[in-house]
Amino acid sequence: MIKSLKKFSLILLLLAGILAFEGSLKAQFYIKILGYSADTIYPKLINANTYQKMEAFNRLAFFHSFYNVDSAMYYAGQSLKLAEAYRNLNEKAFALRNMGNALSLAGNYRQAVLSLSQAMNIYEALGDPRKIIEIYYDLGLINYSIEDYSRSLIYVYKILEILDTEAEKGAEIVTPLEMAVLLGSSGIVAREIKDYDLAISFFKQYIELSRQIEISDDFHRHWVKSMAESYAFAGAIDSALKYTIIAQSLFLQNKNVPLSQHTGYESSLGGIYLKQGETDKALNLITKAYQTEIQNRSFYYAAGDAISLGDIYHSKKQIDSALYWYNAGFTNAAQLFLGFMAEKTDFGQQQVYSGYQYVHSISKVEIRERYYSLMKRLHKKVSVVYKSAGDPAKALLNHEIMVLYSDSLSTLLNNSEERKMQVRFETERTEQQLDLLEKNIALKESRLRNNRLIFGGVILFLVFTTLVVYLFFRQRRIREARNKLLLEQRLLRSQMNPHFIFNALSGIQSFIVGEEPDKASFYLTGFSTLVRSVLNSSDSDYITLENELKAIDSYLSLQRVRYPAKFDYSIDVDPLIEPEYQNIPPMLAQPFIENAIEHGVKHLETKGKVTVTFRLNHSFMILEIEDNGVGRKKAGELLLKRDKNHKSMATIITRERIAALNRRTKKKITLEIVDLKDEANHACGTRVVFEIPIT
Repeated sequence: MIKSLKKFSLILLLLAGILAFEGSLKAQFYIKILGYSADTIYPKLINANTYQKMEAFNRLAFFHSFYNVDSAMYYAGQSLKLAEAYRNLNEKAFALRNMGNALSLAGNYRQAVLSLSQAMNIYEALGDPRKIIEIYYDLGLINYSIEDYSRSLIYVYKILEILDTEAEKGAEIVTPLEMAVLLGSSGIVAREIKDYDLAISFFKQYIELSRQIEISDDFHRHWVKSMAESYAFAGAIDSALKYTIIAQSLFLQNKNVPLSQHTGYESSLGGIYLKQGETDKALNLITKAYQTEIQNRSFYYAAGDAISLGDIYHSKKQIDSALYWYNAGFTNAAQLFLGFMAEKTDFGQQQVYSGYQYVHSISKVEIRERYYSLMKRLHKKVSVVYKSAGDPAKALLNHEIMVLYSDSLSTLLNNSEERKMQVRFETERTEQQLDLLEKNIALKESRLRNNRLIFGGVILFLVFTTLVVYLFFRQRRIREARNKLLLEQRLLRSQMNPHFIFNALSGIQSFIVGEEPDKASFYLTGFSTLVRSVLNSSDSDYITLENELKAIDSYLSLQRVRYPAKFDYSIDVDPLIEPEYQNIPPMLAQPFIENAIEHGVKHLETKGKVTVTFRLNHSFMILEIEDNGVGRKKAGELLLKRDKNHKSMATIITRERIAALNRRTKKKITLEIVDLKDEANHACGTRVVFEIPIT
């Protein structure tokens, strides 16, 4: 029973989403909701027993029934053959149901109803009310797909009747979440038949339940918007405004929602404000909506917004502005028509009304219908404008063109409605014959050759793909580890170069020879502390700022002993920073502090200054190393005089190190080197700025 509940929960969410979104989402969205993919099912067929195979085939059929008819029919057929051979009624019914949903997806509603009816008969014989509800939901969706909303509502009532009966027995066969989904979907169906009071009643029950449980923002947003539309159609403008604003606010909570999914809320609000007589508010909102539609190339909705804007300006007696917006409507209608002109429409071809709206794409007949409707409205509006402006000739011309589009639209709608009525009639007739055809109907499908070869090919493909992916990632990890080791080694050599070590040891020796044990001890202690710090941090990507500060202070202290009259230094830390808890990549500052001393302040005739600053800036820590030395250009010239073959690697290695760290994080470390100038535009030092994400 638990498995049954889970399956129904998934299906109910999927189908309800289909009704609520009415074609605006793609199949992948629903596949994600399933919580598994086909790739996770295929391996289960290896060494599976008969029952496990039946179950796996049915799950694959269920998975594919939302977007791939052929695959769904194949896997459902495999499960059905095993279920009939081993007389497993539950799996047989499930296979028939999957076939029914796949046939519905293909637009073969008559066969879909027959297959679902066979599944229903089995579930009725088993006395499984839960499964009966699922089949009623499928049948209701088929009738919704062919726009037979009244019959779809009948199945809603059948579901509610079963739920009431089971509740009287003390049984709860649906979860509160599933009940909320059912109520929201029922409201959509009632709205389609223009029973707005009933729709609002369903939506109110949904709203009450939604306060008690966690509902997906996607579903909740669209059901709230549908409730607002029902109020608007019923003439309850204040309530429509309230729920439209609520629906809009739900979008704004999710900054990752694509802009195209925001379409319509400004127009809806604008339309409601227009009904309330608040023209200026309506004008601003619909103008914003129009700009959004143009950005998203939603020409049909942009044309509708342009008509609304033309109406507003016409009501203000601003004829030129009204004509401007009506002409914008013509432009967008023409853009819509370009898609239709790309290919000839066959009016004799049976139209397929997708049973699963998320894979529904607007047919050429629907494009032409929208185009004719827009052109009829626009020419009628323009005719009225010219008539009020005292230009009867243009008014008459636009009226005559409007009549032509009106006739074309009537012909098109009649042909389309005839096809829909034919599909509805066949579906209804099939439903009426189900009891008589129960034992005689059998679905026959083509035998697929060499099933074992296909299955083996799938397994080999999966194994090969897995092996390739594994080798690829393994090789990349090895390469990254090697590069990291090389970087660390080069950085260590750069940080503690032989010249510094030699000079440091020479300084210690001179203090000893000169019988200055205190200085020698101080220098030796600082030098050992610095070396220990560098070695300890050489294999870590991050250390605490507290340890980094100690290393910086040790290094600066030793350098000042070497150059006592050349510079002073300061280390400033923002009071908001907690060094013992904040992490930082080790020894980022050291190469640039060394450059500041060796190539900057060392060459000054006066005493220089090196400042190291750590401060917070929102979610980043800013590290600055600033000196008032001779500047990079002058330092380079002096360096070339001493050593023409010298090549500084500190900056290059540091940038490579930052790039390696950035590959593993979303927020990136940045490095900027600024040449400081005085008022006379002379070099007066260098500033190095790191921007480090706070971790």
